[in-house]
Amino acid sequence: MMGLIVSYAPVGIAIGLSVALFAWLVAKSGPKSVLTHGISRILDFWLSRRYFIANAHNSPIPGCPYKFPNGQGDAAKFLHGKENSDSWGKQYGSIFRIWAGMTPEIVLTRPEHIVTFFKDSNRHIKASSNDSGYFMSQLLGQCLGLVSGKKWLAVKEATEKPFLRAASTNYVDLIQKHTSRHFKWLWASGSLASGLVDPAGDFKMLPFFIVAAIIYGPLEPELEQRLRNLAPEREKLFHHVLRGGMSRFRLSRYLPTRANRELAVFRTKWHKLNQDLYASAACRSSSTPIIQMSRFVDSGEVTREQLLQTLDEMLFANLDVTIGGISWNLVFLAANPRVQEQVRAEVVSRKQDGTFEAYLLDSGSLLSACIYESSRLRPLAAFSVPQAAPTERVVGGYLIPAGTNAVVDAYALNIRNPFWGKDSTEYRPGRFLEHTATELRYNYWRFGFGPRQCLGKYVADIMIRSLVATLVYDYEVGMDNYGMDGKGSEWGRIEDCWINHPSLRLRCDPRRE
Repeated sequence: MMGLIVSYAPVGIAIGLSVALFAWLVAKSGPKSVLTHGISRILDFWLSRRYFIANAHNSPIPGCPYKFPNGQGDAAKFLHGKENSDSWGKQYGSIFRIWAGMTPEIVLTRPEHIVTFFKDSNRHIKASSNDSGYFMSQLLGQCLGLVSGKKWLAVKEATEKPFLRAASTNYVDLIQKHTSRHFKWLWASGSLASGLVDPAGDFKMLPFFIVAAIIYGPLEPELEQRLRNLAPEREKLFHHVLRGGMSRFRLSRYLPTRANRELAVFRTKWHKLNQDLYASAACRSSSTPIIQMSRFVDSGEVTREQLLQTLDEMLFANLDVTIGGISWNLVFLAANPRVQEQVRAEVVSRKQDGTFEAYLLDSGSLLSACIYESSRLRPLAAFSVPQAAPTERVVGGYLIPAGTNAVVDAYALNIRNPFWGKDSTEYRPGRFLEHTATELRYNYWRFGFGPRQCLGKYVADIMIRSLVATLVYDYEVGMDNYGMDGKGSEWGRIEDCWINHPSLRLRCDPRRE
């Protein structure tokens, strides 16, 4: 049977159909069955030869064996990414291969790998549907972050204007008003009044509605509530992506699965809600971003599905991303009261001299350094979005063929990288005031590398600065049941979230002065 598989490797459709049928059988028999183990070994034999990668001595690249049906899959990269980053690095070395479904991904861990692989990042191709399979293609496969080439240029032109650096500086007042309103709501709801705050759960919808206000303008209460109600439905859909299995395969489109039913319901609601949000915005101003974006659909430059999926990406997909950045900042400041007081002194000074709005735009402040340090120690995701270089290249001694997807191991680059020194595991924001942007360029992963960095990074930073500055100015944040060394090895995180979120509560006391 192995001989047949190798001989007929080009017949991808037949193999894909067979694998999909096997996936269905595995779903019935269980992931640890003898059938699953047997299929995994056969496919690993075939895949490791089909995608043979070696060094100058013809030694194959090390890596994880394929496990049917997801390979290592999204769960291993995202849900268990922190642990796997460490264990895979110890087992396989500085460069190795994992499997996303039946697609190979090369894991890059060192700055020199990044320099070589990303030297022409403007020509890179993002992995189809994030290497997450068919269901992901239906959910976000056409969004800005996952398309490439001419499609990317068209969608980028249609949607980027409100999020450019110049435009983002105009949102400081909007962001502050939303932040102030959210704190008042938290106090009235009882969480702040009781002296406790959940750094992930209590602030989850703040960045969501700020971005919504940027895109759609002021929201009518009924439309705001519909957006709020849709968020948990959308969150459930991504759990299907993370689980993988049958939904990875195109054959699943014909099956009456719960995932397909829930996706159909969500898409209907999302399309209708956007029609109503557009109509509401059109009554106010023709310059509202959603009106401007929709003109690209009317002209045929982008499709309606591309726009709707990109709006989904901006709001729902990035909901977890932004709150991950916010929440860990609060945890680290709570665990490091001396740094917290230094940041507060900086905030007080800028409020007193009338430069607070400019301060929220300042990337060279201690506040900004705290944000960078938090992201260094707690990357939003353990591994980056996979992408492929257009030409072959030698990385870490191995010849990587053109079109082979690679991911960056954020924990290896941000923490285990010798660039960060002997105190690399410690929280020391001042380190970011000691290095230039050029020095940091290939030693630090946050928003990506090159022109395909996160579109919303400028708005995200202003939101995080605004929230953190407001919190430390008005409240003293602390930790009762956790160590104060700032390393946080014992801090829990939400296990079923693909983005790294803390699972704990902080003490939050109003300042009396």
